[in-house]
Amino acid sequence: MKSSNSIALALVTLCGMALTAYAQTDTIIVNDTFADGNRTSAGPDGSGIDSTWYSSVAADNTVTTGDMKWAVPAGSLFNTTYFPAATSPFGPAGVTLAAGQTLAVSWTFSLTGVSANNANQNFLVAVADTPGTHLTTQAAPSSQIYSGYATFMNMSGTLNNANPFALKEWTSATAGSLLGTSANWGANGVSAGNLAVTGTSGNTGFENTTYNYFMSFTLGAGGDLLITNSITGGTLLNGVGNETVVYDDATPNTLTFDTFAVREGTSSATASQFDTSMFRVDLYSAPEPTTLALSALGILALAGYRRMRK
Repeated sequence: MKSSNSIALALVTLCGMALTAYAQTDTIIVNDTFADGNRTSAGPDGSGIDSTWYSSVAADNTVTTGDMKWAVPAGSLFNTTYFPAATSPFGPAGVTLAAGQTLAVSWTFSLTGVSANNANQNFLVAVADTPGTHLTTQAAPSSQIYSGYATFMNMSGTLNNANPFALKEWTSATAGSLLGTSANWGANGVSAGNLAVTGTSGNTGFENTTYNYFMSFTLGAGGDLLITNSITGGTLLNGVGNETVVYDDATPNTLTFDTFAVREGTSSATASQFDTSMFRVDLYSAPEPTTLALSALGILALAGYRRMRK
């Protein structure tokens, strides 16, 4: 019995080592909490890694310690950042996924003055690849042939759109506005379509509270791209608290990403102010097969060890 226990404990130790190795496969590309009260820095900054933000209306984008504020005007407001930046530890190029890797983008923000009732998809978020020139001054993204994915959302106190949370992909073969024209986005090469939709018109929508937007991409061994897309917070969908879609794209239009962009259509069709407290981008790599085997073996050993103790 003592010998069996020793073997089991040794295997458990191996499992722990394997899981530790797995936990170290996260490469943090951006981790910006605006602790420096600055939106123009990029790369390592104290305990974080910043990315530079650009606004189409510079005066409407201000930063205090821990908070980037976007005052939404009567017209559209575009806010854009690139990852990784030239000064990022990851280097200046976009992130190109390899099989088994996951790119995860997370954005935490609070709302003020949410529109009580509108029927528009005027809150748009994109994770994309910019093939040409990046912004270097305060402006909206230039007209280019982009690739990537976007969420078209209805921001209203009560949802009032047939597709209140719709996942789309870039479909235009000609240069166009990144988020300024809905016709550039659709599904499977067709303009104005949807890859996936959730939410129900008439359900509870957005409130003056904090939300987290999340989009991740995992490249499968067969070349498919598994996309998880959600916004969480408040009492969305009559208390569910989130809108979430998962879509497995068998023919992804890109595996490279370097751009995060937000478009607020108008203050009357979204909210009067967005306050960002965190923006983060991570690249996760799957463990090697030997690590997976060790993990499985360790779990089995732990189960056996527990049985031997009984």
